[in-house]
Amino acid sequence: MDSKLFPYKLNPKYYGDVKDFGDEYLEFCKKFNFKSEEESLEALCIGVYWYLYGSTALDLNSNIHQALANLAEYRRTFPEDKHFIDELRGKLLTKFMFKPYMKNNEELTEENLNLLINFLEATGDYMDQIPHFRNFTHELDDCIELTKWFCENSGRYLGEYTSNIEKYLENNHASHLMEEDVIFYHGHELEYHLNMLGAEIMNRIFREDFESKPRKAIILPGCMNANSKKCRANEDALGDVCTFCNPGCNVFKITKAFPNHEVYIVSHESTAFRGARKEDIDELGIIGITCVLNLISGGWKSSNLSIPPQCVLLNNVACKKHWLEEDIYGEIDCSELKLKI
Repeated sequence: MDSKLFPYKLNPKYYGDVKDFGDEYLEFCKKFNFKSEEESLEALCIGVYWYLYGSTALDLNSNIHQALANLAEYRRTFPEDKHFIDELRGKLLTKFMFKPYMKNNEELTEENLNLLINFLEATGDYMDQIPHFRNFTHELDDCIELTKWFCENSGRYLGEYTSNIEKYLENNHASHLMEEDVIFYHGHELEYHLNMLGAEIMNRIFREDFESKPRKAIILPGCMNANSKKCRANEDALGDVCTFCNPGCNVFKITKAFPNHEVYIVSHESTAFRGARKEDIDELGIIGITCVLNLISGGWKSSNLSIPPQCVLLNNVACKKHWLEEDIYGEIDCSELKLKI
């Protein structure tokens, strides 16, 4: 794997560019009479996923879907068995679902939307999106028209930040084959742009609720911990809490910089909020720090629990588990974090 290239990389212009794209997107959405900005995001997600994965979804054997969905649910219920389950899921996903992207001209009907949901459920990567798609009632043709507009315009605003993705995937084309994250790892550029725009729209949707909460928590990924193997953080119900063992660590710096707010390290998006109590759900607003392809799922995971989220992106991928030969130090635009908090 080539650790010198990243599938995306931000610079100081990014937050201005994605804000401008969000403004243009919401203006375009007015023609569809969506009942809310969140419904417009649901429509766009459905359309982009149908464009990228519809052909594979139509061909997916129902028995394979059920087997993979059951294994994904088992993994969530019994995380101690994850290594065994992930090995089996990786083989099934690579053999039956990892296919080259093909132009999808099939009509998006209610029946085909259900087949798309089956595909997404089988991957295990879209569980927080699926409830929104099951309850979607807007005209499906609008999802397609909105997606066409998005495909034509996202590159103007966001292409600069994903300019290396084709080279990155070309250099690492055999990576993660037979592994459970094979589809996640090989995500299309449009899916990066979807998550970037999605995070911007979610920040707007949930801002008022976030500001109304009496407690604010910053959720940091493990890659921002400079001393992860020797970290002395204390375990808490919502994540690990810094004990200030390393002044050079970004977790140390952020925890010191925001003494009036809670800061937690969460090793993986799938474990976020697992220990949340009723008082946490009632009182918390969170700022989640994550890499791009986790933005929409993480935002809806939080909001589905009635914890209003805000998002700040990692400047680039940083972990060995999914992306690189070796772990590197995850970094963010700290000025954006200050604005959000």
